[in-house]
Amino acid sequence: MPEPELRFAGTLESFFYERVAQGKTGSSLPAEVGAYVVHMLADHVRRTSIAGRTSGPLALQYLAAREQQGTRRAQALRAVGDRALFIAGVVPHSVDRGPVDLRYVRSIGTSAYRQIGEPRVFHVLAATFEAAAEAISEATDSCPDGDLLGLYERWQKYGDPRDEQRLGAAGVVLVRGRRSDEMH
Repeated sequence: MPEPELRFAGTLESFFYERVAQGKTGSSLPAEVGAYVVHMLADHVRRTSIAGRTSGPLALQYLAAREQQGTRRAQALRAVGDRALFIAGVVPHSVDRGPVDLRYVRSIGTSAYRQIGEPRVFHVLAATFEAAAEAISEATDSCPDGDLLGLYERWQKYGDPRDEQRLGAAGVVLVRGRRSDEMH
């Protein structure tokens, strides 16, 4: 079965630029990190296999990248960092069913970017990894603001602080301390 074709006016980069720039976190990222995030997202849309589950365990990819030398090492570490950033920003709940958690994915991504010598953007990206992941989440979140019940159910299931912040921004007061959290 052929994959559906994605069509819209403009380029993928322009689409993601608008989405990242409109988000609270994306608009506050350093310019070079924002640009990197936009291009990384566009690249992942064009080559969907690079972030998928068929790529093998992230930790093994990271260890293999560290064993490389020179330019190959930098390219391999970048691939690890990009994959970790994509997972943390687009599909953070995909690791909930596995043996690792989101903090582990973030630490691998941060470490991979930090080990790349040049250009400087990778060191800035390592320092702002969580903010970059949040900007990606804001830009790609499939949960529309109008679906508060869906957002609440997702927060209740996973307890993601980002979902809690979105609920609070929408005026939802979460009451803790009872058998289960309640939405008011």
